[in-house]
Order: sequence, then C-alpha cells, then structure tokens
Amino acid sequence: MSKQEYKKTDGGPIDSATAKKWMARYRAIHGKDAIRAYFFGTDIVEKIMRHPEAVGLRVYLGNNENDKDKLQMFLIGVRKDGSNIWPESSALRDGGNGGGEIGDHAWPCPPMCPPDDEE
Repeated sequence: MSKQEYKKTDGGPIDSATAKKWMARYRAIHGKDAIRAYFFGTDIVEKIMRHPEAVGLRVYLGNNENDKDKLQMFLIGVRKDGSNIWPESSALRDGGNGGGEIGDHAWPCPPMCPPDDEE
C-alpha cells in the first residue's frame, strides 16, 4: 500500500495544445484504427464518486477473456489511502474493502469518436 495520501485535489488541468499533441503522437505510434479513447457517461462517474470514502478515480487497462488483444478500460473509486473501493460482491474476497462500483461498458473511439474526428 502506498504511503502517499490521495486527495480530491490531486491531478490538474493541461492545455488543449498539449493534449492534442499527446493524442496525435499516440495515433502516430498505434495507427488511426487503434482504440484511442473511451466515453463514460456522467451517471457511472457520479455513482462511483458518491461512495463516502472516494477521493478520486483510478483508470485501469485490461484485456478481456474473449479478445485478448482488445483493450478494456474501467474506472474504480479510490480512498485517501490509495486502496480501491471494490463492489460489495467482491468485498469478502478483498478483506471487506467494498461498497463501490466499477465503471465499464464505455464507448470506444473508434468507432464512437467525436464529430468530425476533432482529435
């Protein structure tokens, strides 16, 4: 476990020029057809963040069992001690560290990209 205390104020903004440069570099390295973004609606983000101990979100990358080459991205709430807030169904396996939600079922880009592919 991390000794760092996680806070609601961690992270910060970057300018659009930097973001677009990073996006372009990713696209150049991985190709125009590679998944480069996922859309999560506010309902799941707010549901995760409603947990009373949540100070932020952690974004995980993974590969599902049906398509090991397909990138999956999911969100999970994080406590100030850095621990993940797992759902109740897995809380017993995780030592009672539960009560949260995991956000998945995001829309990948491509094909669900911004209008006019503004990236």
